[in-house]
Amino acid sequence: MFFESFVLNLSFLAVLVVALTFDYVTKYFNYWYIRHIPNKTPIPFFGTDYHRVLGLRNTSEEVSTLYKKYEKEKYIGCIKSRIPDLIVKDPESIKKILSTDFSNFHCRGYGLDRSQDVCLRNNLFYAEGEKWTLLRRKFELLLNNMNNNIQDSLHDCLSGTNGDTNVQQLLSDILDTVFKDMLIDNNNDGSAIKYMRKIIQKRTLSDKIKSYLKCIFPSIYNVLGFLVIPRQSLKQFVNVIKESRIMKVMKKTELIVQDEMMNDVKKYDTDSEFETAFSTIAHFISEGYVPCQYLLTVLLFELAKNPDVQSKARDSIKILANKDEENNYFKNTIREALRLHPPYSVITRKCMKLYQFNKDIVIDKGVTITIPVEALHNDDKNYKDANIFNPSRFSDVNEKNYTFIPFGAGPRKCIGEQLALEIVGSITSTILEKFYLETCDKTPIVLPVTDFNSARCIERDIWLKFKPITDLK
Repeated sequence: MFFESFVLNLSFLAVLVVALTFDYVTKYFNYWYIRHIPNKTPIPFFGTDYHRVLGLRNTSEEVSTLYKKYEKEKYIGCIKSRIPDLIVKDPESIKKILSTDFSNFHCRGYGLDRSQDVCLRNNLFYAEGEKWTLLRRKFELLLNNMNNNIQDSLHDCLSGTNGDTNVQQLLSDILDTVFKDMLIDNNNDGSAIKYMRKIIQKRTLSDKIKSYLKCIFPSIYNVLGFLVIPRQSLKQFVNVIKESRIMKVMKKTELIVQDEMMNDVKKYDTDSEFETAFSTIAHFISEGYVPCQYLLTVLLFELAKNPDVQSKARDSIKILANKDEENNYFKNTIREALRLHPPYSVITRKCMKLYQFNKDIVIDKGVTITIPVEALHNDDKNYKDANIFNPSRFSDVNEKNYTFIPFGAGPRKCIGEQLALEIVGSITSTILEKFYLETCDKTPIVLPVTDFNSARCIERDIWLKFKPITDLK
């Protein structure tokens, strides 16, 4: 009798647990249906995100697939695990999210600002609320007070380059020197920059798993206490960082920040000077060095594949040296590379309070937003023959129509945009002045691109042929 009663109670409890769990994970599955938003059918525990969660498609591929499937729609409804997510294709709505109604969507929604890792919680990309305001002001002052003269170090890095060349390796040598001179000291050997860059770019199985958790399950990533760069390994660079150029600039600008934002500084500045400088350097590498290397690689690849474009770009560099023109062909070449291959394929935001897009669509607090940057850039409706590399299109295109947003837009627009364009422009112009670029036997027909740590990266080495200009005369 007791046994039967026990089994019955246990069965009832099991059914109750299953029912409550099912209700919890499927609570928002009808969210987009009742709002008449086209949506992908969700399944328990995965939502509509199962292709991404199971590793069948990365974020860029999944968003691009949905973008094309619902090509006539302005909005596409998704469910990330159990949270509603809205893919927004309409430029006017994108303008509202990123600029006009920024106060409603000021957070990215990753939740990595609470990480135990100083590199993540002090990263402007992941920061939220008052912490983001404080960090943004700090980085503005840093960028305004830094010495960004990078021309001096370029020529030495390119000496000896001839024939078939590993593009990423060449660019690593150049950018190691550029960022060492900018952040550390031009008299230093640059080992700290090289070490941190290799750790951040490393893509072993363990690193891919951590990147997967960071993007798909950030709360689990935080709980497990993963670190971008192991702290123990940095002991060898303590003196280098303490005496670095960036540390000196930070001390100089800190007084200004304290005067402007006294209460916020006291509240959020809990890290040591070394930790702050270390996390700042890591931020410059992860959100500056890595995207610049990606952009430079795809730009050189496209120039090698399009010799006529390359020739026009080389000629326009001479014009640019005498007269700074905003609509210069060389500058448009960089814009076209950013359009066709943006370093970040999506922009994410989180709705912070009840919001009405129009008379038919109202979304709740906590709903996430995905802006499909790469898909917008490659849409034939926005750019004629969008898959063709054609810098001339930017002589007519209005960049403010929110179909060209490689650096984002609004208050959270990339703060390092001008620095990145300066670095990419200087390196590319120096290469074009010295070399003619061609494809070689090792050059792939299509760039092998994937996602890693919320950004785009190239899966294998890209080889191009570098012919010194003097050999062609």
